Amino acid sequence: MLDIKNIPVEKINQNKKQNAVFVRMKNQMDVKMASYLRYLGTKNAVNRASDYHYLCLAVTDSTAPVNGIDYIHPSVKPVVDYATAVITKGLMPNGEINFDFVADGEEDEIAARQATNMVSKVVNQMNDPHFILERWVMDSTMHKNGMMMVKPVREQITRYVETSGTGDQLLAFELQAAEAGLTSLRQSKRKESVDMMKVMEEVKQLLGEHKEEFAQGIADKFMATLQAPIDEEALAPDAEEMRMEDVVGQEEIVNDAIARNTIYKAKYKLTGYNINIKFHPIAQHYWICDPTVPEMKDQPFCGYYDPMSIQEAMDLYPDINLDEFRIHAEYNMNGAYQAGSVLNNLAIHARDSVPVMGIPVSSAASADPDSRQVSIVTVWNKYDIDGDGELELVELIYSGSYIISAREVEFIPVANMCPKPLPGNFYGMSIAESVIPMQEYNTSAARAEIQLGLLTATPRIGVKPDRVDFEMMQDGESAIFILDSKFDPSKDIYQMPPPSGNLQFLEVAMDRIQKDTMAMVGMTTPQDVFNPEVMAAGNSGVKLQLALSPNQIIQDNTVRNAAEGLRESLWLVWRTLIQYGDDYGVKKLAQSSHPDKKPEFLDFMAWDDMNFCDRKQVHLELALGMMSEENALSRLQIIQKCQNELYSTVTAMVGAGTMTPEMYKKVKKPFADTLYVLGVKDCDAYLPSDEEIQTMIKGSAEAAQNKQPSPEDQKNISMAKLNDVKAQQIAAEVAGEDAESQLDFMAVAAGDPKVYS
Repeated sequence: MLDIKNIPVEKINQNKKQNAVFVRMKNQMDVKMASYLRYLGTKNAVNRASDYHYLCLAVTDSTAPVNGIDYIHPSVKPVVDYATAVITKGLMPNGEINFDFVADGEEDEIAARQATNMVSKVVNQMNDPHFILERWVMDSTMHKNGMMMVKPVREQITRYVETSGTGDQLLAFELQAAEAGLTSLRQSKRKESVDMMKVMEEVKQLLGEHKEEFAQGIADKFMATLQAPIDEEALAPDAEEMRMEDVVGQEEIVNDAIARNTIYKAKYKLTGYNINIKFHPIAQHYWICDPTVPEMKDQPFCGYYDPMSIQEAMDLYPDINLDEFRIHAEYNMNGAYQAGSVLNNLAIHARDSVPVMGIPVSSAASADPDSRQVSIVTVWNKYDIDGDGELELVELIYSGSYIISAREVEFIPVANMCPKPLPGNFYGMSIAESVIPMQEYNTSAARAEIQLGLLTATPRIGVKPDRVDFEMMQDGESAIFILDSKFDPSKDIYQMPPPSGNLQFLEVAMDRIQKDTMAMVGMTTPQDVFNPEVMAAGNSGVKLQLALSPNQIIQDNTVRNAAEGLRESLWLVWRTLIQYGDDYGVKKLAQSSHPDKKPEFLDFMAWDDMNFCDRKQVHLELALGMMSEENALSRLQIIQKCQNELYSTVTAMVGAGTMTPEMYKKVKKPFADTLYVLGVKDCDAYLPSDEEIQTMIKGSAEAAQNKQPSPEDQKNISMAKLNDVKAQQIAAEVAGEDAESQLDFMAVAAGDPKVYS
């Protein structure tokens, strides 16, 4: 595995085959960087023109001042700002990036939700999504593409912990720290006491109560050894030091019980890494790749260079050997000039920069050493670095002949956003460059109007040429007339008539150009009906009213194109979390999203087992049609409907006595899935939890028992009891068991039967 850091090329040991192959690849990178910079010079020239026109600055052979008039009609800036706002709102419907990783089957749902929650927290809470997206989208609309690098920022954390416990408890503490992604270093360990209660309990269980006095004597002898502090090496719980040579059986049991229940006081140093993922924009004029490869993941060679001072390089790469770096770094910016990239940098900062290389600091040797500008290059290149016949992806960061880092990686951590892609090309067509001609034509027409107005409003005089001293005029003298006896002011000087040009056609032309400008970004005329939803046969009137207009279809397509880059960046965040899955910060993040609150990143664990889902399918919520507010209201209505329906169902089942915890999970699942589709990750925020349902069932049962019957119910109950008594009476009379029949039987037996007349 290639891993080279902070070393000049000439100091690399090329006796190793892999190092020799790497040096050969490094030399190829120098040639590739120079050739690709020139190769992409036209791309940078187009982007530079977009920057200047966006800033409404004069451009040679385009909007340069004419006759002292430097007005520039703004066409590029409003269109770029409009497209940026539309795409940003489309990608963030409610101020956040809402998305879901699609699960690979039911068994993958828990892991997919955990991954979604973790990446969402990184993007929406640990970073500012609007800050990131607004600038990324503007870069992609003003230039051909917008490049965003997903960059992990690992911060080392250190904690000092003092704890007490038995040997087993201290071992459990160390294992717990390891599971949480922390490395534990025990700095000290001292005996503190013995838990005699537990010792005696163990002895009673093993030896019986009649041996308690024997065990107490051995324990007292052991406690006498705890009078003075002892170093860790001297106090290791070695039972052999406690035994006499003639002690057997029973003493061994007591000593083992004492060793198991000895309390130690230990100090630990816990170290780990907290992680945050930053989004680092890469300036398009510093980006280099193969323009014939459309997708980032298929690029055989790509990268970027970043001009900075040595001081900035030390802050970005703190492990640099400064003395070596000063000698071997690249101070020459010829490649940047060849590609026009430095000019692009000045174009972007044209209003607040100076005409040197980016900042007013020279790269000459006379400048302060740590303020000189260097060029640091970061490239990803597919190369057979280990000679196995397979191409590996190598990440190389260097400046001149100084290697900052060289290692094999599994992916390129850069996402590409291209709202207007071109088939078969990596670089698309920027929205800014598509409306530059409109700005040129509008500027020319507006200047013609301005010039006509100035000529009309400003009085002018005419002079006969033979009465003008042109030499004095050229010298700036005020006396330009030849005043002699032949000079006649009434004849030689006259007032020029105002121009009478007709510029009404300009207004029509500018309106037409404005319509063409809006059509370039999808704002077509309302009469356009090239809409599949409108054209489909049998569509109802309601559906035709709700059908998207051509404007919305074109804009929605632009949003979807930009969303591809956002999806790619979300996958890169997830993949970066996988890469650092052992870190404390990642495990802490995983714990907050784990269903059992365990510090386990399920995808990371499955990745190690080679049984993982690559999370390439990302469902991204987009505010298509610019209906985010209406969608939010509809969403709340659906949530309320779910609450009401679940409450009605649960109430009916509780009343019928058929509600159980297992049954409630099945009843709740379709409602929870509905809320999850709406973006509610924790359904218990709106729906009752299992504990709340148990409380509800218990409370309903108690209320039913304590409920007093109503007057109507009391009447019905008394009538039922009366009917029962009457039925019992009739049954007794029929059977001859009532009191009157018994008396009649006794009278007959006494010879005095009752006579019924």
